[in-house]
Amino acid sequence: MTPETDPSPLWRLGFRPFFLFASVFALFSILIWLMVFLGAARPVGHFDPILWHSHEMIYGYATAVIAGFVLTASQNWTGRPGIRGRHLKLLFLIWVLGRILMSTVPGPSLIVAFVDLAFYPTLAVSMIPYLRPADMKVERVFFAYFALYFTGDLLMHLESLRVVRGYSLRGALLGLDTTILMIVFMGGRLIPFFTESEKAKTQPRSRVWAEVGSHLSAWAFLVSQFLTPTSWIAAGIAFAACILHTVRLALWYVKRVRRVALLWVLYSSYLWIALGFGLFGFTSLSLIPLGPSVHALTIGGLGIMTYGMMSRVSLGHTGRELRASKPVIAGYIALNVACAFRVLGPLLASAWLTAWLVVSGAFWVGAFALFLWIYSPMLLRPRVDGRPG
Repeated sequence: MTPETDPSPLWRLGFRPFFLFASVFALFSILIWLMVFLGAARPVGHFDPILWHSHEMIYGYATAVIAGFVLTASQNWTGRPGIRGRHLKLLFLIWVLGRILMSTVPGPSLIVAFVDLAFYPTLAVSMIPYLRPADMKVERVFFAYFALYFTGDLLMHLESLRVVRGYSLRGALLGLDTTILMIVFMGGRLIPFFTESEKAKTQPRSRVWAEVGSHLSAWAFLVSQFLTPTSWIAAGIAFAACILHTVRLALWYVKRVRRVALLWVLYSSYLWIALGFGLFGFTSLSLIPLGPSVHALTIGGLGIMTYGMMSRVSLGHTGRELRASKPVIAGYIALNVACAFRVLGPLLASAWLTAWLVVSGAFWVGAFALFLWIYSPMLLRPRVDGRPG
């Protein structure tokens, strides 16, 4: 049975199952976290509740969206059919089993660690045929990203198994910083490309020094936050990254961005990333707590960027017009509001932390409820133009 006549459109291309169930997971994992935080539910899994929350949003939600993206983009890069059918089901099954075990097994377990960690090498092996061609040399950096994810996740499991001490937080931040690296890399390609217009008089610009500096500063940020997170060196790198990425974003910006929701959502996310770098500079100097800095990059960078890209990719690859619906635009706004409450609220009134967290979580849940309402039918049905995928 060919992909075009397969009665299960969900397994025709990677974005379909991973975007759909990553969104379901984003919604329910935050609901669970809020209930645990408020004492309305018992902690789940065997990680400390805060570490479980960190682990599952990075190594659960974010990596699922990234898998859906690269498995779909690889088809565009090479022209060969993307992974589908049984192969795609196997990848998805490993991810799902990891999420189930991480939330149900009450004590440290080698089996849980093995299943959870198996996702990255399996994804990497799946990508080898697409990244093997000579013209895919630059894209092979994804193998480095997968290795960093594996390392960070491994550190969290090793501490859970009491093999090492003091590495869980570093493992979580390594996964977060790796995600930001990927956004810096792919954002530099996609955001200016999406912004270009045949009609607009002004076009996005770039400068070699700003592009090179943005990439180098993001890598330096990752290394410094892992090795010396509370130091003048880490602070200087973070402040430099803030400036470089703000300049990079300003060069890309043109007036038409404000009129196109599928664009301004990506710009708003990148702005939060630049702000997050700056906040980490103050955290490295012990001037502000870690929470606001982390959530500028998680909700603002990781969350809004993945939400924006999922909404755009899903439209394009189901044969629909690239135009965000009003509910999805409301989701864009809700996520930015969620980020503002979680990042700025504690900085302005730390005594109200619980209120900021609950309000932020409510906006996050609402945003993903809107996404699932609009996009679930698209992801579960064949393309409207009859093409494969």
